[in-house]
Amino acid sequence: MDGSQAAAHNPVLVVGGIRAEQKMLDKMVSGLKSRGFRAYSVQLAGSPSGSAALTASARTVAGKAAAIRKKTGADRVDVVGHSMGGLALRHYIKALGGHRHVSTYISVGTPHAGDWLGLLCAATAQGCRDLLPSSKFLKRLNAPPPIPPGVRAFHLFSDQGTGEKTSLPTATNLRIQAFCPGRRVEHAAELADGAVQDLVVSILHGGPPATTCPT
Repeated sequence: MDGSQAAAHNPVLVVGGIRAEQKMLDKMVSGLKSRGFRAYSVQLAGSPSGSAALTASARTVAGKAAAIRKKTGADRVDVVGHSMGGLALRHYIKALGGHRHVSTYISVGTPHAGDWLGLLCAATAQGCRDLLPSSKFLKRLNAPPPIPPGVRAFHLFSDQGTGEKTSLPTATNLRIQAFCPGRRVEHAAELADGAVQDLVVSILHGGPPATTCPT
């Protein structure tokens, strides 16, 4: 892709999940940059990342998206959220005006209806309490519409995930193993997986989701 083609694309913001390893975000960012995209990343709020309330993480996402638009001069951004990051992005889009600034939303391994694994850290972290299927946060987030009209929405998930296998209504839901049968993609490593990166790039290009299932 030459410079003129790259400039035609929106900048891309990659958002990590709870306790996200920055090296995993960096691998997705590097993969996007190698294909001509202007790509950036941000961690969720709290220490460790994602421990703060998801509303606080959504404000962090909103601030980063605004900074990217200011830096690049772009009217809109495309966003990729891994795991809990996909929930923070949806709150930004739905409740913080992000629908005016986001063209394409892609969640990867996001438990859109919640995940009872949040019980493992619910005693100490509001973000984990927000992740529980019974949480007030998710009830508000999943009230119609789950994604505002005008935002292209996609959800990628793996057979090895848990809550991520629940579909996101109104989005295009894509099972990684439907493209690459038998492929093992562990939740924590999804952003670094070559097939996942292929699918994300093809979506951002506006074409049909596709991958060569690289090893």
